[in-house]
Amino acid sequence: MNKHIARAFIGISIGLSTAFAATAGQAQNVEPSQPAPATTANAASAVPGYLIANFTIRDQAMFQKYREAVRPISLKYKGKAIVFNANAQKVEGNPQAVIVVVEFPSLADVERFYFSPEYTEVKKLRIAATEGSIVLTEGLVLPR
Repeated sequence: MNKHIARAFIGISIGLSTAFAATAGQAQNVEPSQPAPATTANAASAVPGYLIANFTIRDQAMFQKYREAVRPISLKYKGKAIVFNANAQKVEGNPQAVIVVVEFPSLADVERFYFSPEYTEVKKLRIAATEGSIVLTEGLVLPR
């Protein structure tokens, strides 16, 4: 039960941060030259990492190609889609229609996936087919 409550809390937090990121005008195709180092010292005790996408699909056929190509890459990096909703309920701000949350064992795993050569190629399909934002984050990180 606690795991479900934590995931619900994370989902709400992620939704809010995604909405703020989208309204702040962050570009979808802006990338750092190198991934930031993971903040977790011990991978065995790492909190989950998440890729949160919030976008509108502009080209359905190209997006379908992206979905087919990204699945095996995500699985290779231990990603598990836990949310995919093309009709998410908008209640505040200006979020896009589609919300996707992919869970990885750690933030380092998310970064390895996102900055991998395989995903770098496939990502071009998503960028051409959608408009929105992507956020990489750790799961629930409580203040000390």
